[in-house]
Amino acid sequence: MKRVDFCRLALQSGMDADPRSRVALSRALLKNEAIDDDLKPETRAVSDLETFSNPYTDSRNLHCSPEHNVNMIFAGIDIETPELLLAGRLNEKGAAVSAACARLPCMAGSPSLLFLFSTACPG
Repeated sequence: MKRVDFCRLALQSGMDADPRSRVALSRALLKNEAIDDDLKPETRAVSDLETFSNPYTDSRNLHCSPEHNVNMIFAGIDIETPELLLAGRLNEKGAAVSAACARLPCMAGSPSLLFLFSTACPG
């Protein structure tokens, strides 16, 4: 499965389980587009384009191409360096972990961050 397909599936699953209606989620996406339209060109160049298709500001995909194949995902809560080293060691032993997916708790009162990144991205 391509990373972009995995991320779309995760996003759709989140939207399906969201207590807000699809209409409310669509309104949020349209509001983000309207805000972006009002930005100055130099600010728009660095704006978060994912906010047009992803209503969750605490969920982003990091590192590697969207076309990268994801075969095995190392998933966990609060993954840090030791867990990523474990994923690398598992790869050395032939496990072929191709991505890590984590939910990182942030400071109190701040949203958590869900991210996906490759553990074996070429280039």
